Amino acid sequence: MAKYKARYVKGKPVCKRDEVVQTKDKKIEKREVLKIELNKPGNKTVSVIMMNPSEADSDKSDGTVNKVIEFFINQPYIPLNERDSEITDIKHLNILNLLPIYNPKSKGINNDLDILVNELTKEQLQALFESNINSAIKTLKASDYIVLAWGMPDEFPLPLYYKLAAKVLEELIDSPKEIFVFNVRNSRAEYHLTKRLNPPHPSYCNLLGLVRVDIDACLRIIPRIPIEDEV
Repeated sequence: MAKYKARYVKGKPVCKRDEVVQTKDKKIEKREVLKIELNKPGNKTVSVIMMNPSEADSDKSDGTVNKVIEFFINQPYIPLNERDSEITDIKHLNILNLLPIYNPKSKGINNDLDILVNELTKEQLQALFESNINSAIKTLKASDYIVLAWGMPDEFPLPLYYKLAAKVLEELIDSPKEIFVFNVRNSRAEYHLTKRLNPPHPSYCNLLGLVRVDIDACLRIIPRIPIEDEV
């Protein structure tokens, strides 16, 4: 079990972890927003929206959340408003997700969806997704900086994935907010968009910095630097 690093986090992170379904063999839980106060000066808020929760809640963290926390503690260099600048005023970090279901293995999400379909009514399932996306959009609108970081999940129903991502991107078209994706490096390359032009997820890679992006009318994520070495 990963722990929050006391030197990076002030106080206890805040989140509501709720049971969605309990079957004989499996308990499925959800998290919509994880709020973390960083142990550093500042007054601004950054929200990072990823794919789904792994393990982190108020009492324990996980590898990806710890990596994101450390990234913002180190005050990354960021080209802000198309001029050289450095964001040093981030105090609050929100972790959001397209899908609120806890599962540390992305390949297991589809099995969880099978259980949810069998155990919940259509209306209950729809309410589960809508509540999370509405909460995410509300949090993004209240943030100073936004980082898109949901990656491309394995063995996940693509229509649902793109529907959830589209709902977020539709809200960000022409947004005055500062929107970014992570610039990352894995064993193969350095990149800031995947082959399918999705924002990279911070797990299984090194976080090098942030790249400013815009969202166009076709829901494309458009980096404000030339696209090179995408994977």
